[in-house]
Amino acid sequence: MLTTQINNFNWQADFDVIVIGFGGAGATAARFAADNNCKVLLTDVAPVGHEGGNTRYCGQMIAGTKSKFSYQKYYSKMTAPFDLNQKIIDTFVDGVADMPNYLKKYLHVEPFSFLAHPDRPAVQSVKGDFPDYPDYPGASDYDLYTVHDGQQIEDGALWKVLRNEVMKRLDHITVWYESPAIHLVQDSTGKVVGAVINRHGQEVYVHAKKGVVLTAGGFENDPERIQDYLGVPKMVPMGTLYNKGDSINLSIEVGADQWHTSVYNGGGLYHGLTYAVANGQRGILSYTWPELYTGSIFVVGNDGTRYFAEDQHSKAGYLFIHGFGRHPYLTTQSWIIFDQKQKAKLEQIQDSALQSALNKAIAASSASELAAKLNFDSTIFTNTVKDFNELAKLGKDYSFSRNGQTMTPLADGQIYAIKLQPAALNTQGGPRRNEKAEVLKPDGSAIKGLYSAGEAGSITTNQYQAGQDVAELLIFGKIAGENVAQEPVEKADSVAPLDPKILASDEQTENYQLGANQFLGKSDQGMGNEFVVKVTMDKNNQNIQDINVIKQSETKEIGQKIIKPLLHNIIESNSTNVDAVSGASLTSKAVKSAVDDALAKIK
Repeated sequence: MLTTQINNFNWQADFDVIVIGFGGAGATAARFAADNNCKVLLTDVAPVGHEGGNTRYCGQMIAGTKSKFSYQKYYSKMTAPFDLNQKIIDTFVDGVADMPNYLKKYLHVEPFSFLAHPDRPAVQSVKGDFPDYPDYPGASDYDLYTVHDGQQIEDGALWKVLRNEVMKRLDHITVWYESPAIHLVQDSTGKVVGAVINRHGQEVYVHAKKGVVLTAGGFENDPERIQDYLGVPKMVPMGTLYNKGDSINLSIEVGADQWHTSVYNGGGLYHGLTYAVANGQRGILSYTWPELYTGSIFVVGNDGTRYFAEDQHSKAGYLFIHGFGRHPYLTTQSWIIFDQKQKAKLEQIQDSALQSALNKAIAASSASELAAKLNFDSTIFTNTVKDFNELAKLGKDYSFSRNGQTMTPLADGQIYAIKLQPAALNTQGGPRRNEKAEVLKPDGSAIKGLYSAGEAGSITTNQYQAGQDVAELLIFGKIAGENVAQEPVEKADSVAPLDPKILASDEQTENYQLGANQFLGKSDQGMGNEFVVKVTMDKNNQNIQDINVIKQSETKEIGQKIIKPLLHNIIESNSTNVDAVSGASLTSKAVKSAVDDALAKIK
């Protein structure tokens, strides 16, 4: 909206830069703007502890390469046969080639190289995605980095490092949670000079002296855009629940061109499926165990027929057909079909998500009975089972080219089905940007004062390689933060400040009060932000009397449910040497390490 369109217009807050979206890209843009002596407002729609966008939940892997020349060829092959501006390609390739230096210089970590440590657990867990396209030129030099040598990749380690860089700069960065930007504001020349932000139920007009950076993520939680842009009836988000296309809405309002709206990354089982969840819940990023495609087991779609080779390795949800990787047409649901013998094999796998799904599996005494329960045409589904069994006996899958050695006929008797739903790790579409991170109009010119980084308008044009999006948010987040900081200052005509409580940062330096025999412990090992406990000892400081959680933001679905019983066990045992809770390992680690931190302070 134009300032001239607003009746009785007055700015109510004043910053150098506004960054909309506190995910990995937003955290990066904010800290680099702050490092260039800007006063930054970093605002996010999510409540505290749920900021972070998809960066909080992703695999934390960062693209790298042994050779810039090799990666240029590899990335160009992934982009083909589509076109991408060569300046953008060069900027991204340069950033990926320099990633070890970036991580050391700006994040102050020693990068852990997957190429250098092929036998480590985290590396082994993603060996099928490292690289995703081993036959492409330059693939052998592709590397992945994490910020530490962890046992697993989904531990939030990178997000915690990025968030900590923001926390170090609270003298320059004001953080607002649950404060969505609802409009961008332009002056008479069309330059973006601020935003309207819903703050505590009140519309606040915030001036940006230099400009605005859009980093509010994709549209995985916008059902309408999922249908309009991706052509899929319904998808389950596997990352944040707060990405609803805000960057798209805001950028369209000021005339931005949109690109890559049909590009997204699937993830999880097979070609991008997850175990079915209720509406509004996050899908589970689970592993496609060999037992899910080896034996008397196959997958059907809505109509009860098979539609792909279950043993084909999914690459960000792509399946390769005629040598070209694309997402298959996704219906609203799929089903894993298996017999009693296969069920016994699946029950031996230590995977809480799979075991939960098995407990909910629909059982029947015959294929026709199962068809009735799943609303399939009985003839079609029974023929699907019959055809699979015949192909398994032949040892040749003439329908979809699954390896015949992985196929075993289903036995007569009990037959089971587990419901699956299409899942999105993230979407890529949004405002078109250039190599300077400037947001562009349809004619290719830049919208003054507006920049972007991250998944909203990602440069990903076609096929995706694990680690690519995280590298992009680091590279273009830095570019956006530094370039917006160089914009000339546009002073506000007038500012009528609101109640300081409304404008105050939601992140403040905290001072905790302790009594006798009380000790403070902190941890950043959980899924949420800082976990803080107050441990009360007996008068001799020998036995734990009580543990109070002062600050935590673990997930309500799992993490928060296990905190109280876990603390009870620690108090009863007078030790943190108690079992972690299955399915909530990160929260368990946070609880125990925070208590250990407190106990270590006892003299």
